[in-house]
Amino acid sequence: MPTYSEDTITTALTAYRNGEYTSIRKCAYAFNIPNTTLSERLRSRISRSKSHELQKTLSTAEEKTLLKTITRLSKSGLSITLPLTRDLAEEIRLS
Repeated sequence: MPTYSEDTITTALTAYRNGEYTSIRKCAYAFNIPNTTLSERLRSRISRSKSHELQKTLSTAEEKTLLKTITRLSKSGLSITLPLTRDLAEEIRLS
């Protein structure tokens, strides 16, 4: 599991493009990102999570909506079960 986030990669790409680093390797080292990851992103390769988004049942926005709904229901004291989660996801997907 990588220890860097998508935000870190974006920040590193911006820093490299702004000329803050003279090489991709130095920039990758400074942000603790694998050199190959940074160089591939510079060549316009998209992240794995974005490339597989069309294969997912819920979009990223729908997943966030589901998470907010589950959090709200959990705070109100409702027991969150797998069938309830499936029903909520299906309702969000169809709306």
